[in-house]
Amino acid sequence: MLHEALVHDIRRFNRFYTGLVGLLDETLMQSPYTLAEARVLFELARKARPAGGRAGLLARMFHLDLAPVASELAVELHLAPAHLMRVLRKFTAMGLAELRDAPQNGLPVLSLTTRGKAALVDLEAATNRDLARLIVELEDKEAAELSDALSRVTRLLATARI
Repeated sequence: MLHEALVHDIRRFNRFYTGLVGLLDETLMQSPYTLAEARVLFELARKARPAGGRAGLLARMFHLDLAPVASELAVELHLAPAHLMRVLRKFTAMGLAELRDAPQNGLPVLSLTTRGKAALVDLEAATNRDLARLIVELEDKEAAELSDALSRVTRLLATARI
């Protein structure tokens, strides 16, 4: 019975938090990106993703050379590969990401362009501003208490990966 109540509490908190920070809005933090797109931007900035071997003309035309990246990210982010493929196609069309040869082995990798990195910087700055507005009224003791609570929740749920 305690676990059922805890499930209810977690779901109530999730509804509260997603509403508070607008995660269910069509775009994140008044940006042109959805939450999933913002996360993909972050992951591409974190590390370049191998795109497989050299793709032929048709594979490049239909963006099939992005399939290995979409598959890898789909597993990591728990998103549908087809959705990831659409996001990656969108990013390459917008000039946010591109395939380039890796300096160490010459194999193609997908990474953010300068424009993509700038978009991520803008998105992170907007997110930081919005979150800072949420906590601006907290006293130092309350801020420390919130930080501790977030750390405890992370620690307690870290082993419960779905």
